[in-house]
Amino acid sequence: MERLDPGRGTLINARVDVRFTSDAVSAPGAGRPAYSALLATSGLCVLIALAPLPFGSMDTRIVAAWVSLLSVVLFLAALQALGPRDIAFLCGFTAISLAWIVVISEQLGWTTPVSRHLTAVIWDEASAILAEQLDGSVSVARNQAFFSAGSQIAFFLSILCGYLVGRDRLAAQMLLICFLGSGLAYAIYGLVALVFWPNYFLWHQKYNYLSSLTATFINPNVAASYFGAMTLGWVLFATRFSGHRSNDAPILWWELIRSRLHAASPRKIFYLLACFVMLTATMLTGSRAGSVLALLCLAGAIGTHFRRRLQRRRLLWISPFGAVAFVLVAISIFAPRVNQRFGLQGFFDVGRWETYTSTVEIIKSYPWLGSGLGTFRWIFPSYRSGDVPSYGVWEQAHNTTLELAAEMGLPFMLIMGIGWIAMLAILGRGMLGRDRDAMLPTSAFWIGVLAIAHSQVDFPLQIPGFALAIGPILGMGMAQSFSAKGR
Repeated sequence: MERLDPGRGTLINARVDVRFTSDAVSAPGAGRPAYSALLATSGLCVLIALAPLPFGSMDTRIVAAWVSLLSVVLFLAALQALGPRDIAFLCGFTAISLAWIVVISEQLGWTTPVSRHLTAVIWDEASAILAEQLDGSVSVARNQAFFSAGSQIAFFLSILCGYLVGRDRLAAQMLLICFLGSGLAYAIYGLVALVFWPNYFLWHQKYNYLSSLTATFINPNVAASYFGAMTLGWVLFATRFSGHRSNDAPILWWELIRSRLHAASPRKIFYLLACFVMLTATMLTGSRAGSVLALLCLAGAIGTHFRRRLQRRRLLWISPFGAVAFVLVAISIFAPRVNQRFGLQGFFDVGRWETYTSTVEIIKSYPWLGSGLGTFRWIFPSYRSGDVPSYGVWEQAHNTTLELAAEMGLPFMLIMGIGWIAMLAILGRGMLGRDRDAMLPTSAFWIGVLAIAHSQVDFPLQIPGFALAIGPILGMGMAQSFSAKGR
């Protein structure tokens, strides 16, 4: 707003200019053209939006394309200045990457004096049968790690790029908006396809999960994690524009509800419909663990966001009971198929625990460097328990932690576990410590909790379409867990 006083107009304008200049200087990469940052943000948005589209990006050629895109994004994002916290993050990321490189190089290379005693037994057995000495390998399937490493490389790069790009506040918001917008589009497609083309997903005929919503994913459990993450993201995004701040004076609940109903606007109605669509899509997947965990994380996200208001009303202690009641009511209303599966199959499929026991036996046989990345499907039949039903093929352990330990060894699994705990600790700090833009680390924290928890009974993090969609959000959340004043 301009003042009529010409004597003070120049001073006011100078103050505004100084304010904008100081913001520009404090922003990452100040003094350089913004084209590199804009291109990096755009490339990461393309990844977030399109990773779930081609059948969850399960094809290795598609994964290779995403790795190429992320490499370009990393180059562009690395042009910006780094602060002390950025250096600390990069040191931790480098430590995990070096551990991964050591394990993969041992699995791909010929046996060395260090790893000679860790050679897979199958090579000695094959040499005895063929009466010919074969060169051993740590992996039970030579070079399999080369074909399976792409998805892990892409996931690591997506988190790193999400952190570097997400240091800028506007770029972080753009990544989250792209994440939520693309998820809404996939949910609408999934609902329409379930009604009109239940036998198809995209242009391929679907032979399994005909009554479950899968959208562009092959497995409904992965779709449940994806749409569950979208649901809590949309709810938190909608509360950002609720118009009532946590520091405002408390008002009665019925007055708050009445004010919301009278203050309805097209934007608020759109947010409400988006939340309803995402929740409906999550429940229609029919995934028991995915639906329950998504609802629990949603309740946790809502309770965390409104924790100060609940504390002032002395209602914070009953929020866990409210979360349980919310899950039961939502499952009863929105997820009849989930109720049916609980009644017929209980909490776990037949043979699930026996499969975990068999996977532990694999870990005991290959504790240090694992059986080889991507070899679970090849080695599991020889360890398969007799209590596991004979029908079905177990291509995954349905527990990402156990499968990672079986394929890459216990030391690397422990390193990865420390990395996940550190990531959640950083996100938790930002969620509880930030006032401005707290929605960003809060969304990333609960999305991470959902992905990790569901991966203990299924395999959503092993599907590139899901992992590459949430990876940048996790990285962005860590970057936004610290106030801009401390950067």
